[in-house]
Amino acid sequence: MFNTPWLRGLDERARREIAGAGRLRSIAPDEVVYRAGDAGDAFFVVASGRVGLRATRRGDDRDTEVRAAAPGDVLGEEAVVGTPRRTTAVALAPSVLAEIPVHLFRRAAGRSGNAEAAEELERALWRSATRDLLGTLAFTRDLDPGDLDALLDAASHRRFERGQAVYRAGDPATELWLIADGMVQIQAEEGDRIHVRAYLTRGDFFGDVELDDGHCREATAVASGATTLLSVPAGVFAALARKHPDLIPRLRRFTGERHAAQDAVVAGPARHHTAHVFRDLYRLQIARSLLVIDLETCARCGHCAWSCADLHGASRLVRRGDKVVARVDDGGDDAGRIARQAAPRSLLLPNSCQHCERPACMIECPTGAIGKDTGGEVVIRDALCTGCGACAKACPWENIVMAPRPASSPRPGGGARGGADFPDLAVKCDLCREHDGPACVQACPTGSIFRVNPAEEIADVRDLLGGARRAQERGASSGAPRGDAALLAGSAIAAAGIGAAGLMAHAGGGARPGEGAALWAGAAAAAGIALLLLYAVPKRAARWLWMRPRRRGGAARGAGDAAPDAATRETGDAAPVRSRLRWHLSGHLATGFVTAGLALAHAPWPRSGRPTLGAALHLVFWATAAAGAFTAAAYRLAPRRLARIERTAALPEDFAVARAELLERLYREVSGRSDLVKKLVEKVLVPYVRSPLGPLALLASGRGLRAEERALRARIDAVLEGRGAERLAGLAELIRIAVELRALRAQRALLLALRAGLPVHIVTFGVAVALLALHAITAASGVR
Repeated sequence: MFNTPWLRGLDERARREIAGAGRLRSIAPDEVVYRAGDAGDAFFVVASGRVGLRATRRGDDRDTEVRAAAPGDVLGEEAVVGTPRRTTAVALAPSVLAEIPVHLFRRAAGRSGNAEAAEELERALWRSATRDLLGTLAFTRDLDPGDLDALLDAASHRRFERGQAVYRAGDPATELWLIADGMVQIQAEEGDRIHVRAYLTRGDFFGDVELDDGHCREATAVASGATTLLSVPAGVFAALARKHPDLIPRLRRFTGERHAAQDAVVAGPARHHTAHVFRDLYRLQIARSLLVIDLETCARCGHCAWSCADLHGASRLVRRGDKVVARVDDGGDDAGRIARQAAPRSLLLPNSCQHCERPACMIECPTGAIGKDTGGEVVIRDALCTGCGACAKACPWENIVMAPRPASSPRPGGGARGGADFPDLAVKCDLCREHDGPACVQACPTGSIFRVNPAEEIADVRDLLGGARRAQERGASSGAPRGDAALLAGSAIAAAGIGAAGLMAHAGGGARPGEGAALWAGAAAAAGIALLLLYAVPKRAARWLWMRPRRRGGAARGAGDAAPDAATRETGDAAPVRSRLRWHLSGHLATGFVTAGLALAHAPWPRSGRPTLGAALHLVFWATAAAGAFTAAAYRLAPRRLARIERTAALPEDFAVARAELLERLYREVSGRSDLVKKLVEKVLVPYVRSPLGPLALLASGRGLRAEERALRARIDAVLEGRGAERLAGLAELIRIAVELRALRAQRALLLALRAGLPVHIVTFGVAVALLALHAITAASGVR
């Protein structure tokens, strides 16, 4: 092995280290060594046999063989570059491979005493990795070996971090760019907004048009996330274009078709929405288990965060985050799914680990405490975590926090005090890996919170990136169950029938509360109240009732066992985890309807006018029923209206700060504007914000924020009658702020409606239960 060109320059010490820490793998024919897209921290040298490297070029619908590795050849060298596997390696014959971790190779080569040889080996691996990468691109399909060598000699790797510009509009065009890994946005500034022209991913190329024209860059290219690019100098590109005159036009036609398809996807859903999902497409491209809250059905009760805190001691999700608008697959038949996808839904992406394909936190962890299991879940090993905080800083979405280490948590060794000097621990969502599924998903009473693989289940992302829809849909992934409407309608009809029959019997003198059917109706109503009382038990006893430890082979899974696949548990072929409480809520409402009907059948409202115990029970019972009905109606009606007027999903404690920030922005934006704009602010925008009935008018209109901005601008245009258009700079932003200030008051009102009814319902229900007990005792003793 050490006589191969890749390892020949190592000294005896380096060879011993690699032999001791590397390993030999025996591979059977047709066995897969690794797959395209896998993360890899090692490369392989073929000791015997043959291994084929296959990849699907952009624009192809099948794999093609990039090359075959024979004894002495290297494969998997993209690990040296730091990108995921670009090809799928399959044994063509019985083979033996030497697996060499990259960090070990670099350390051993650096200690070999021959720095020049170590650098030469590194360059050779980079060149080999680049050759394989070029072999997977449609750009190189028709190039001969000489052309490839010219590209290899000229191309250089460049890495860009999230938000970093590759080039900006106006920069000189000096090179062509090929995307080795990651995502790039081509964007242009249009007024005070950024317009994204294209989303480019692995295998795409860009920057070629200006090279042909000799012009400066017409747009800005920005890395959406950690991105690796290949830079090809303009001269090399021009030589290839001259030698292959059909190559660039053909690739541009293909690229143009992709951009047209992207424009069709983006333009429809995003045109009338303030925060579409494409705002951070990279995040959804790399996420494999993304926590999503459907704001159009979420009752803002906070039970998801409470259940997480109850299970783990502190909540691992925060109901703050980006609000996006997207179409989500709900499952079912194709016709039903298309109908449900027609209208995009408002989604909140709360702060919770999304188990990225290439986790930035794992790369930055200095101790190897963060890893990915075989199912793709990103896990933290407490015994290796020193609490340094590098992972929390590396996560672009702040989904990792540092928390005090529990006394029962294992500590890393090697500290000055035997591990006692590592008081902190990195904490994040682990999908409740010790249980059957995430507590937040199972505890949601409206079924509004769920996990998805965005590339497969968020239709807009899937269509834009050209992904495939899941073979098995998740079913009703969010919102109320499809059968609950029938359950509630049936129970309401039954309650009305029972109540009407009882009232007619009492009016005709054929029924008395203490006798016959009326007495049995009262007993059934008392039983219904007891069932209603039990509603709180499953909600408050999640840990004991249904969040049980996952079992395998009859025993609870230990810390060393592999967790179930994140995609299987959440977005894969197995039945997805769903709320256990949404049918519970529907059953509670149905029981309430029937209990109300039985109460009417037992005894109508007392007509004597005397303040009896029965009259008090009647009064309190109907008060609690009214409060419950109000809460149920608010849960069903308010969320959709609230989602329509939210720029971001705020918690109640955020409103004061948000209002202060909006007012500060308003005053800042007014400063320095024309006298006309200031007059419009004084005469139109300030009265608009302060109008006492403004929030009610906004809710009654049914408009969203962007539609309300257009309506307010139309009012201003009507006042101006076309005058002073040249003096309205900055007015659009002032209108936006004014609309948000009015919407903030409307949000407070809707949140109050969602929260006010429940405390009244609970208190009056408790009083009703106490009066019912007294009523039963007095009735049994013969006292009226």
